[in-house]
Amino acid sequence: MSTSHEAREKVARRAFEALGPTPSDSVVLMVQCDAAHHLATVSRTAEGRVYHSVLHSRAHGRRDFEDLGHHASRLGVDWFDLLDADDPGIGDDLPAGCDCGPFTLSRRQLVEQIAAGRKRIIVP
Repeated sequence: MSTSHEAREKVARRAFEALGPTPSDSVVLMVQCDAAHHLATVSRTAEGRVYHSVLHSRAHGRRDFEDLGHHASRLGVDWFDLLDADDPGIGDDLPAGCDCGPFTLSRRQLVEQIAAGRKRIIVP
């Protein structure tokens, strides 16, 4: 698999969209912040496990930012990647969006959590 995020993103997005109208049926891991906001999901697809997060353009609830609400995904940027990209040239960091602000998740730790049988994790 190419180390180019753009190439992986294209494959991952297409695989995620192929899941149809109920992609939640294929979710193997949900990631939340400690305020219970959604950060990311990992879904099982025909191309392998796909990481998906919505990178919000604004924070939530701050006076100097527009308040987008908890379902702001239509106003953010969808970020897709193949979780199991094992090329050494591919970094471990995965960006994640949250109403609290931006997060960075570890590809390796997500794989470990799935292997341990976790279905949902909360990150501080």
